Amino acid sequence: MKSTKTNPPVWRREDGRSSKRAYNRSLVCAALFHEGPRSRVGLKQSTGLPLSRLSDICGSLITEGVVRESMISPAAGTGRGRPRSLLELDLRRLGVACVRYDQESVTTALVDLAGTVHWKRRWNAPGTEDATTRLRMIAKHLKQTLTVAHEVGVKLVGVGAADPGTVDVSTGRSIRAVNMPGWTNVPVVEHLSQSTELAAVIERADGWQALGEVAYGAGRGSQHVLFVTLLEGIGGGIVEGGNLLAGRDGSAGEIGHTRVSMDGPLCGCGGRGCLEAHLAPSRLAALWRGVAPTDLDNIVPRGEEAGDDFAQMLVAARANDSRAREVLANAAKALAVALGNATSLLNPERIILGGRFVAAGDSLLGLLREELPKYALPELVANVDIRLAELGEDSAFLGIAARVRSNLFAYPSMGGTVEHRPSAKSTAKKGKSP
Repeated sequence: MKSTKTNPPVWRREDGRSSKRAYNRSLVCAALFHEGPRSRVGLKQSTGLPLSRLSDICGSLITEGVVRESMISPAAGTGRGRPRSLLELDLRRLGVACVRYDQESVTTALVDLAGTVHWKRRWNAPGTEDATTRLRMIAKHLKQTLTVAHEVGVKLVGVGAADPGTVDVSTGRSIRAVNMPGWTNVPVVEHLSQSTELAAVIERADGWQALGEVAYGAGRGSQHVLFVTLLEGIGGGIVEGGNLLAGRDGSAGEIGHTRVSMDGPLCGCGGRGCLEAHLAPSRLAALWRGVAPTDLDNIVPRGEEAGDDFAQMLVAARANDSRAREVLANAAKALAVALGNATSLLNPERIILGGRFVAAGDSLLGLLREELPKYALPELVANVDIRLAELGEDSAFLGIAARVRSNLFAYPSMGGTVEHRPSAKSTAKKGKSP
């Protein structure tokens, strides 16, 4: 199969069976990804492939833009020999098309596998509770994004969806999004894969953010990370050894719906006392403004828009407004209860706080550090490094890039490489069954 502007070189035949040549190509790329730049002689030592075969494979990978010749290693011995060029993966030329959606908006981006966001655009979401209509709109915007890839010099190797709810990664479905009415059991991966003719992956947006921060942001160098983010709701992700902990069906990390009180405020999930209900920015701002506790359940979450009230409350807290500081102190206590339980359960080395926690900054972080030791074993919490996220809204897109990169360049024996999956429509045109 020939590559196109939007489709990368395909490393597996359409019938799904791996050819010997495809296996060797994957082996070479995996060696370069995991071991770094290598000469052809170095690749021979890493892969066991003869130089004659490596020369052919590397030549085709260079032609296709997957591998490039980079640094020059000095000649060995007396220095009179011919310098050897080193080969490395050209991660800046390979990329993914990403889409993140919620009730209010759809945002797409083009990201290369080295971690650079080349292009991004936001659209207003359709005002509908019909999942099929919404999914078609998401796919439409993602397809528009594919047309830009050639202009920014990125060859696409996959697409990724950042979902606002719980997902089943094994089936590629969004199970439910609390703040998106009608968005239930939606076949996101199947639809996006058929629409774009590229392999698609899905994960909770919070999970993608966690992976992005560990790969490219505040979690670099850490092996055991808990990520928690605050928008209008609270989400999280757990990263162990560079891999996102999925749980049974991909929903591990839903810290927002852990209970921190028995009779607390009403949550969008229908329960009471969830961390998400205690820390909803619209609720915190209402408390600061003096709304009666009996009226708090009537406050409607406002999606991901920051809102002037919450921002003003943070400004007031920094100016030592007593009411604002009291609201933040209670919020820090609720957060400490949840993080203390999570610390006892997961034993993380680093906790990263994203979203509006970053805007709260030291006003909340200092209070949290005081409260957290009260809710976890001293020896577990003593060395936990708590940091603010660094990547902002790009973290989800970078998480998609990190996942696709690790899948694409996995060793062949581990499987999991991103494949080109023709849509049923394009396959039918070729006279083959879908």
